[in-house]
Amino acid sequence: MRHVFNIVVCVNILLASGSYAQTVHQQTPIASKGETVIVATSMKLNVRVKILTHEVEIGKPSDKRPDVTRSICTYSRYPCSIVDAMDIAVSGKPITVPRSVFCDLADLNSAEIRIEQNESILTLTGGDASESYIVKIVFDTERVKRKTLSSGMTPNEPLQETTYQKGILRD
Repeated sequence: MRHVFNIVVCVNILLASGSYAQTVHQQTPIASKGETVIVATSMKLNVRVKILTHEVEIGKPSDKRPDVTRSICTYSRYPCSIVDAMDIAVSGKPITVPRSVFCDLADLNSAEIRIEQNESILTLTGGDASESYIVKIVFDTERVKRKTLSSGMTPNEPLQETTYQKGILRD
């Protein structure tokens, strides 16, 4: 009986501390063309992200890589896979995703969503080896708040950070 009491106490402590809002992280592979849906659920929120991609022929892996690349392709995947759109819905309500969040993404490998207390984080991995990268998109129930991009070789050192402000139209 004491064992059951200890379990109940531990569960109540976890619920009181706010840990119940966090999710189990599950990586979802990204389709090189078509639609990929990534979902995460906590006791408070349901998050659904849809990523649309298409492929672009860039040659063969045996071809010499161009001296100057004029596309967003990382040359880690043949054909190249480019992100066309990204939709995010939190508890069934769509939020606006600025084009700059996804317009420079190519050759995505996987995605995962982590739901925290006041915001969620979509982590995307793309490219391979020296061309690998990690993008973290932070959003809440109303809007995208921030995007950071890091090299896959130095994931804890952001190379780029974009902050999105809440836009208010006035007369």
